[in-house]
Amino acid sequence: MRAMKKHLLRAVVASIAGAVATVAMTYLPIHQVNRGQGARQATIFRGEHVWANARDEVFGVRWSNLWLHDERLLSPVSDGELPSWAEPPPGPYPDGVMYRVGTLASGWPFPSLRARWIVTDVSRNFPVRADVDDQDTSIFYAADDFVNGNRGGGPTEVGILWKGALADFAIYAAAAWLLLGVRARLVIRREGAAAAR
Repeated sequence: MRAMKKHLLRAVVASIAGAVATVAMTYLPIHQVNRGQGARQATIFRGEHVWANARDEVFGVRWSNLWLHDERLLSPVSDGELPSWAEPPPGPYPDGVMYRVGTLASGWPFPSLRARWIVTDVSRNFPVRADVDDQDTSIFYAADDFVNGNRGGGPTEVGILWKGALADFAIYAAAAWLLLGVRARLVIRREGAAAAR
């Protein structure tokens, strides 16, 4: 019975540590972004739509910027890789506007939070068009706007990426469980050595 209580307490402490570590490793990287590594550009095809895409990444933070081209394909195509958190929202899309979708994902080792900017107004300059987003600053601007809201007025939507959040939690809780187990064995060994004297 006593061993079961110890295991239950260890599981509770490991779960709390896993939750705290998941939250910390979701929000701390956003606050640490200084510059990106330089955006990688690609063309993405989804349905009859063509998107310019620019992506950048630093520790714990990922950025994807999409800009919808005006021309449409004659037949639907799905080509070009995007992480699931960066897929464009479902259409229909407005015609004759500069439709841009910027998505910031944060969390380590897996993204657990997504912030998204959906912009159709040419008077807003963030996010920039993906075809000119080739510097290392957009990821910083996105993190800054998420935290302070002083670039584009903050994201249009924010949500939890549950698969990533649960995977992060499981990893951190398992690590805490193992560390608590090692600590318990060391305490038992030390108490046994002290009793043997």
